[in-house]
Amino acid sequence: MKVISKISDVLYNFEKAVAVLLMSLMLASIAFGVLFRYVLGNPLTWSDELAIYMLIWITFLGGSMSIKTGRAAHMELVFDRVNLIWKRVFLVAGYAIIILFTAIVAYMALQWITNPSVKTQISPGLKISMFLPYLSIPFGLICLTIHSINHLLQSFTYQDEDHELISKGGD
Repeated sequence: MKVISKISDVLYNFEKAVAVLLMSLMLASIAFGVLFRYVLGNPLTWSDELAIYMLIWITFLGGSMSIKTGRAAHMELVFDRVNLIWKRVFLVAGYAIIILFTAIVAYMALQWITNPSVKTQISPGLKISMFLPYLSIPFGLICLTIHSINHLLQSFTYQDEDHELISKGGD
């Protein structure tokens, strides 16, 4: 259990660093796009596309990070009104469903992006392989699965005091 927890923590720190980098690149891309289009009168062909791809990566990383920190949407109204045994049951069942769903979709996404037709697709503005933007889907879902496995293991020993830690972000 400590190994998966450590892996989840290291992965979360990596995700935070990548998210900051991607947000910075997205902001710079949009700023350069506006500058070149409206100030210099010579629009960049790639800036909007780069910002979109950064947003897609941030979306999947952010979803994973929200599970890690306990900030994903959940039904606190019901959860707070049941006893400890039912809380554990809800947590275990919920994380088991999340793991099953994300693992299946991540597997399907990996199958899809390794398809030769996807590998040969080139983005129109950046002229990069579409494999890179599409890679955000399985990467984000694999990270989400790892964080969910960590939470699933912790759910078996859940105590009511742990709820405060989870609802405040787990940091």
